[in-house]
Amino acid sequence: MKTSPDSSSDFVANVKYGFTHFFTFRGRSTRPQFWWYCLCLWLINTAISMPASLFINEPKASGLAPGQSFNIAQIIWLSQSASYKVYMVVSTIIGFILGISLLAAAVRRLHDAGYSATLAYIVSIASILLTASLYLLLFSTSDFVLLVTENSTTAAILLATALLAYVVMLVMGIIVLVRLVMPSEPRDNAYGPYVGREK
Repeated sequence: MKTSPDSSSDFVANVKYGFTHFFTFRGRSTRPQFWWYCLCLWLINTAISMPASLFINEPKASGLAPGQSFNIAQIIWLSQSASYKVYMVVSTIIGFILGISLLAAAVRRLHDAGYSATLAYIVSIASILLTASLYLLLFSTSDFVLLVTENSTTAAILLATALLAYVVMLVMGIIVLVRLVMPSEPRDNAYGPYVGREK
């Protein structure tokens, strides 16, 4: 595996390094390599997200069959054109791929600072699970929502569990973020060789 190039504040060189190590979870990445690559991925994600307003339609209640039970998220989704749905699916897939690449870069950055990436993996998995559960709730039928909301004990337990999960994830995320801004470990470590002073 290639070692990382000399650390530099050069945007193009650092972004190129990120893309040449798109799914590489081994090795090290300096702070400039990580943060410039993050900026690039954020710009790409923003550019992908901007056209959403061109496709989206106002939600309409029409088209629902009599007796069908839907919640507002389903009504909004059903009122959208095929082009919007294709756009959302494609942009979600691209966002997921970029997210994996960002995780790989974060793992290399943690390695460079001398930390294990276990906590970053836990935060990422927890984020995916919490986001998936939120989408499941949004797109569940109103019968399920009523079943949960009519039972105050169940609703309270679910709310308390969700809040606790978010607080724990926030604390772990802050720890990971602090580690991501730490300087490079100034020597070779278990994850790779030291490439020199960061500029």
